[in-house]
Amino acid sequence: MRTVADDVAAISRLPGVPTILEVMSHITGMGLTAVARVTDHSWTACAVRDEIAFGLRAGDELDLETTICDEIRQHGQPVAFGSASADPRYREHVTPRLYGFESYVSIPIVRLDGTFFGTLCGIAREPADPLAADTLHTLEFFAQLIAAQLEAQEASDRDACALAAATDATQRLERENRRIARLMREREAAEQAVTLELKDTRRLRDVAALVAIPGEGDRLFDEILDAAIDILDADAGTIQLLDPATQSLRFLATRGFGPDIVAHFANVDASSGSPCGAALSSGQHAFMVFDPAAPDPDGSTRWHLDAGMRSAQSTPLVSRSGQPLGMFSTHWHVRRSLGERDLRFLDLLGRQAADLIEHRQQQQALAASERRLREEARRKDEFIAVLAHELRNPLAPIRSGVELLRRTSDPLIERVRPMMERQVRHMVRLIDDLLDVARISSGKVELRREPVTLERLVDGAVEPHRGTVAASGIALDVELDDPDRVLDVDPTRLSQVLSNVIHNAAKFTPPGGRIAVAATLARPGAGTPAQQVIRISDTGAGIRPELLPTIFELFTQLRPDSPEDSASRHGGMGIGLALARSLVELHGGTIGADSAGPGRGTTFTIRIPVASSRSPPASDEPHDASDGRLDMRVLVVDDNRDAADALGMLLSQHGAQVHVAYGAQDSVATTRRFQPALALLDLGMPDVDGYEACRRIRGELGPDLRVFALTGWGQDEDRRNTVEAGFDAHLTKPVDIVRLIELATALVPGARVEHNL
Repeated sequence: MRTVADDVAAISRLPGVPTILEVMSHITGMGLTAVARVTDHSWTACAVRDEIAFGLRAGDELDLETTICDEIRQHGQPVAFGSASADPRYREHVTPRLYGFESYVSIPIVRLDGTFFGTLCGIAREPADPLAADTLHTLEFFAQLIAAQLEAQEASDRDACALAAATDATQRLERENRRIARLMREREAAEQAVTLELKDTRRLRDVAALVAIPGEGDRLFDEILDAAIDILDADAGTIQLLDPATQSLRFLATRGFGPDIVAHFANVDASSGSPCGAALSSGQHAFMVFDPAAPDPDGSTRWHLDAGMRSAQSTPLVSRSGQPLGMFSTHWHVRRSLGERDLRFLDLLGRQAADLIEHRQQQQALAASERRLREEARRKDEFIAVLAHELRNPLAPIRSGVELLRRTSDPLIERVRPMMERQVRHMVRLIDDLLDVARISSGKVELRREPVTLERLVDGAVEPHRGTVAASGIALDVELDDPDRVLDVDPTRLSQVLSNVIHNAAKFTPPGGRIAVAATLARPGAGTPAQQVIRISDTGAGIRPELLPTIFELFTQLRPDSPEDSASRHGGMGIGLALARSLVELHGGTIGADSAGPGRGTTFTIRIPVASSRSPPASDEPHDASDGRLDMRVLVVDDNRDAADALGMLLSQHGAQVHVAYGAQDSVATTRRFQPALALLDLGMPDVDGYEACRRIRGELGPDLRVFALTGWGQDEDRRNTVEAGFDAHLTKPVDIVRLIELATALVPGARVEHNL
């Protein structure tokens, strides 16, 4: 890098500078003329004329802040004035006063490349006339001439330096050329290696991205194998899956082999002389060169040689837990050795293949598990449906028989009949709860919301229990804050929830105890809908605190501490509270339980959101059932003779003219002769099922005939099937005779309903 001293020396060697300074002094009348180097910080004299008069010599350096040259350096324009004291711009300037001059001229010297070098300047102690324009042009020409000579001088200096170092530089250049040539060769080799590494790494990354995509199937094994052949410059390859049962390998993907050799090695075990057999036997990488002179016990070498292969490697595929999964092999037409890079990529590709195999096995296991679960769920639903059907059928004649017993006045029967009624109702409740749990667990329950008053909802749940509760010596109190409050709920389902909780409370409350049902309205806060809160409290057995979190789980049966209060006494399958929680949650609500402990009672709290007000519910006054009489002809068709006979007798007791048939084969002819107004058909009859019987009867008597399905099948699909077959109603056994009469007398011919009795 050039210094100011270098520039001063360069100017001093320029032959034309003294002459230029002499001429400049002559034409300007300046006592001192000079060439100066100007930098960011200083003004340095390079050549001076009349240096004695002003005490300034070549090499002297001035602070740039005390000179006018900084202005020239910044703006690149000449500065000239005849009298500093008369010029308003420079009257107070420090430079004229500091150095004692009045007139001044300074021309910028700019190199040919446009960089600023310094100034050609002149000063005089006395004022002078302002310089004419042509004089300034001449001085600018002198400045350009100095710049040109300076460039030439500097170039000459550079040439001299270059020439002085030429001999040594030539030798060093030759040495450097040889070094550069070597580096270029090394760089080219490195670039080739990096390019190859990047290409292979990208290929590996692309394969990894594909492996992460679910559902691609066996195509991914082909992608991995293609990548391996490309990266390792192989001619063929295979990926094999290990069968844990037989400890043999079978192909998942092959490349570069004909069908004969693929068929020959379709199943390979550890006894094989092939590379994959050797790797399977050792559990490690196996590399093999196929030598026709080497021993070949099983002919594996000959098969590879005939296929044109001269060397191969096999890499075991291992799960991340260390379990063997399969084999990954590549083959070459030439004798090949494996370097560190080859082994590294083999391990990476093998990891991808192993992960893919493991992922696929997990997916297959998951799919098989899902199929098993679906099949188990289907079989469970079928079993529950069949169980309910088989349990309902014997209950039908029992309920009918119990109803017939009402007509007797025998004291013993009057004692036994209420017990039988309670047990039948209990059995029906268990069956219904079991079916509802199955429906909810499979997502088949849909709420049928409608406006209903709080009083109607609670009464519908409480009234069926009043007789049983009173007979047990338990007081039952109901307190409603607003009986007329309208709720937007499924009244059947929510009444079922309340009924289950009340039934549960009655089971665990001893004689002399008390059950209280209280309803209030809670307003949690702004932006949150109000909640209908219903609390059902009892003074019964209570619940231990550690059991409270489990009571709403399916099949949980609480067993109080005392043996006489055990669950075996109270019965049940542990599904009532689980069903209650599910139905409440379907309404967007919650249900919880609190107890102070054994013997201190339990309180169940149900919270249901109260929607915006809707129209008040329609009147639900019961239809006139003609005082329990059914004055019409009724056809009963059921292959269960006991059920058919008992129902026929019961209907006769209520005023109906009844004809009983034990099969549907002759139902059409019977219908034609008997001309019934109502037909009650079982569905699962052996000769002709109830669906076909309904269609035949409809074809005979037309739409005015009421046809009810009376069956043990109560699933949603069964109800849909009866609607499609033309039934007016779907009733499940055992039927409540009072509700049957109400429905039969209220239903308009041709209007169908779904009803569960």
